Amino acid sequence: MTATRLLTLNHRLNVLGLISSALLLYTALSDRPWWTVYGGIGDERTFSADVSPFVVTVEVLGKPVTVPMLFYLNLAARLSVLLAAATTLLGSLLVKRPWSKHLMSLKGLALPVLFLAGLSISLNLAKTFAGVSIPLVGQSVVEFAMNYGGFRISAETPVTAALAQEYWVALTAGVLSALARAIHGRISQLRRATAL
Repeated sequence: MTATRLLTLNHRLNVLGLISSALLLYTALSDRPWWTVYGGIGDERTFSADVSPFVVTVEVLGKPVTVPMLFYLNLAARLSVLLAAATTLLGSLLVKRPWSKHLMSLKGLALPVLFLAGLSISLNLAKTFAGVSIPLVGQSVVEFAMNYGGFRISAETPVTAALAQEYWVALTAGVLSALARAIHGRISQLRRATAL
């Protein structure tokens, strides 16, 4: 039995598509962060950020930092992933329809890739313009200096950053979405070959 037949239960439904749509749905409804960073020692935090495409929480010196536009960007990302989950589920169930391949969305793969790229660019911009070097993953010491009243004040803060488990779940969902779409393409090829 070929892998395509196995992963589609003899061309009845796309199993990888069903799994990826369930993971995409979980990803879209989860408010857990994809990336976390905090500065400080122990429970004393100078700053912290929990970031995902759906929720961004930033605190500096215990005070929340809000950017009103982020709510709408987060909402757009959530709705986009929910739509991708719904169309992937529909395409996976209607595998015999010739148009079902077009329902298999690659947005699930694009979002984690774009998230990581955007995060890297943002951290590089922070380093370039603010002189603050925050790692994407790992630990470092952030040095910040400013002039005040004729004196130069400098501070060092240990920083820890990590990609959270939710990021890896989202990336897995995206990779499975791409594989599900590839299987759909293979089914279309087999359908055309048998029609001839």
